[in-house]
Amino acid sequence: MAGSAALLLLLSLGLCCPGIRGQTYTVRAGFRYENFKHLQVGQRLELECVTDTADSGVFWIHQDKAGTLHFVVFISYFSRVTFERSKRTSTRFEARKDKAVYWLAVKSFSPRDQGNYFCLTINNQAMYFSSRLTAFLP
Repeated sequence: MAGSAALLLLLSLGLCCPGIRGQTYTVRAGFRYENFKHLQVGQRLELECVTDTADSGVFWIHQDKAGTLHFVVFISYFSRVTFERSKRTSTRFEARKDKAVYWLAVKSFSPRDQGNYFCLTINNQAMYFSSRLTAFLP
């Protein structure tokens, strides 16, 4: 519960304060494959997050159907991956980085994976959020 409150605070700060003194920084997120149309149970879902530079890390956040925010993974500048509870691997997710592109994969999509996904980064003491990626079963 406390983690969700902290994530909500971070999200609200990011939405209210997208930059410092007119600085701009871009974080774009999308589905890895353009032909993504209908999710099915058991399907692999791949998301990507592109930042303006390769010298920052990225957080992936999942907002479930009830609106609760969940930390999924942090991918560092050095490509080090940290999932919840400081684990290096996850049974549900994979993550990696290549230059300024940060990928998140849901290995086998299930009903609990439905919701919105966001990536965010911190640059020059400001938080930058991607638009939401919505993933729901039909």
